[in-house]
Amino acid sequence: MSSAPAVASLRLGACRTQPRVSYALPRLASALASLLGQPVTAVQRDGYEDLLDGFLAGELDVAWLPPLLHARASARGGQALAVPIRAGSLTYRSALLVAPGAACSDVHELHGVRAAWVDRFSASGYHFPRLELERCGVLLADALRTEVFHGSTVRAASAVAAGEADLCACFVTDSAGRDRFHAQADLGRALGPLAERLRILHVTGPIPPDGLLAGKHVERALAQRVADALLALHESAEGAEVLRGLIQADRLVAPTEAVMRSLEVWSGPPVVS
Repeated sequence: MSSAPAVASLRLGACRTQPRVSYALPRLASALASLLGQPVTAVQRDGYEDLLDGFLAGELDVAWLPPLLHARASARGGQALAVPIRAGSLTYRSALLVAPGAACSDVHELHGVRAAWVDRFSASGYHFPRLELERCGVLLADALRTEVFHGSTVRAASAVAAGEADLCACFVTDSAGRDRFHAQADLGRALGPLAERLRILHVTGPIPPDGLLAGKHVERALAQRVADALLALHESAEGAEVLRGLIQADRLVAPTEAVMRSLEVWSGPPVVS
């Protein structure tokens, strides 16, 4: 017998600093409510750490978590429900961006720059760009003079566009690693007109997927119903639009063992400068 009662109104959480969350999260909640036949409440958290804390404390029943939080929540009993497919791939990447007139043409030429990051728990907006620089042999202590967290991708990009910072990073699809045209199109979708005021310096290697998880307090039967609903979202025009608007995904699929193994290495604390 389950130790937890059924959830009357499912609490669906995401971080408000993600682009389009304020507009699109309520729409996802409405689409899920229709498929589940029960109320779903959209809950916006102010930051990634706040989102993770609320999820682990049982204040959220289902949450959309970026890769680092996905890994940590899974390690703490979160039930992985679905991961996104974007442009045919489970993984995605991050584009490192500078101003069009920046003197550097390669990451190895970065020296004493002011980095504008999103959040310590952001995979594409902080953690993986720094790992990529180290992988390329860049000494972070020399390359990065200052590192400031701006709370959102748009605000970080705006700082570079305004000359207040020199380097930022933004989510792009996996195909951006092979095709800069795709990368620029991804930036346009994520940043709007700001994309035209930035130049792609480098694209990282693949990043493990973000995902939707149910809390460990959620009954398995309900978690499975939510998973089934998420996996069916793309089958309707409304659901497909919600997925593209919020998660920039073509559809959601069940997480494979390979996906979960790829996340295990990131279940510890992120790099902190």
